Amino acid sequence: MHKKSLIVVLLVVFVAADLIGLGFLLAPVLKPAELAMEKTHATSQTVPQAVPSIVYDDTTQPQTTEAPAHDTLTISFVGDCMFASNHGAANPGSFNRMAQSQPPEYFLKNFIPMFQSDDFTIANCECVLSDDETLTEKEVTTEIAFWFKGAARHADIFRVSGMELASVVNNHSHDFGQKGSDDTEAALERVGVLPGRREKVTYTTVKGQKLGIYCCSLYSHDYVYNILDKVGEMKQEHCDLIILYFHGGIENETVPEDWKVRACHELIDAGADVIVGSHPHVLQPMEVYRGKPILYSLGNFCFGGNTHPPRNTAVYQAVFQIKNGQIGEREDVLIPCATYSGGSNNYQPYIVTNESAKQEILGFMHSPVAF
Repeated sequence: MHKKSLIVVLLVVFVAADLIGLGFLLAPVLKPAELAMEKTHATSQTVPQAVPSIVYDDTTQPQTTEAPAHDTLTISFVGDCMFASNHGAANPGSFNRMAQSQPPEYFLKNFIPMFQSDDFTIANCECVLSDDETLTEKEVTTEIAFWFKGAARHADIFRVSGMELASVVNNHSHDFGQKGSDDTEAALERVGVLPGRREKVTYTTVKGQKLGIYCCSLYSHDYVYNILDKVGEMKQEHCDLIILYFHGGIENETVPEDWKVRACHELIDAGADVIVGSHPHVLQPMEVYRGKPILYSLGNFCFGGNTHPPRNTAVYQAVFQIKNGQIGEREDVLIPCATYSGGSNNYQPYIVTNESAKQEILGFMHSPVAF
């Protein structure tokens, strides 16, 4: 090998060694991300990334909500609601004519805050609600008879007013036969209102309390035996409250009949917690029997049956204390009302504020029940 060639080889070796040493010196200076990137490119494998831990603040952290140890359960009751006119007509001054020009909120606007703020409201739907023009009036044998029918949309009056259940167990729900009654139940269900049906208990849970509500007829003492069976059913279903809402008695009679008083006592003895009646179209005194309330008749409430119905009516509220999930003491609240204002029926009941008128209604409702 020539001397020059040997020198060139030695220079190449020394340069290569210097470059390798420089690489070792530069490696610690590279950023971790750059090293990782290089490693990825070199191996064609994805480096697993660390999963960040989730930190909840007060607004996103899951909350455990416990039921309050003390609460109240308020159930409101009203009497006859007839959102209809005789023969389904819309004559001037009739309910059906008024409903053509007024929104559903008009009729019970004075009670919407009350019924929307309570926990459950029960009323009597004493008419047929149907758009079927082919329905025929049921044949009757009495000298005086009425056939009350309104549009299916009138069911929305219950909904917008905050009512949860409307009984269809009364002497006018079949004014247009079974089809008319079925249409009424369907109209109520379409707007989310429970229909209180014949021979069937309605079960619902409100604020953790199981309610059994039986809407029934009570036109004589003989009706008691069927109702007793339903009370037994509700007890077997372990209802926290057993409620009876009946239709019966003598119309326009302000004193409950002896047989009706006896029947209601027997039903309380059997386990009913609250009994409320309708049908007489007038108020009848209330009674507390063995610590349980009996409202023998709440009369009319919003009544499309005629232009001058009896004025005095009332809302009854049963206000129960709930302590540690159990039904406790009850407060009975009577709110004096009138079915309409003005010279004739405007189909808009209101809360009575005149003190003497209030005391007149309250005094009557608390008068003794003879038995």
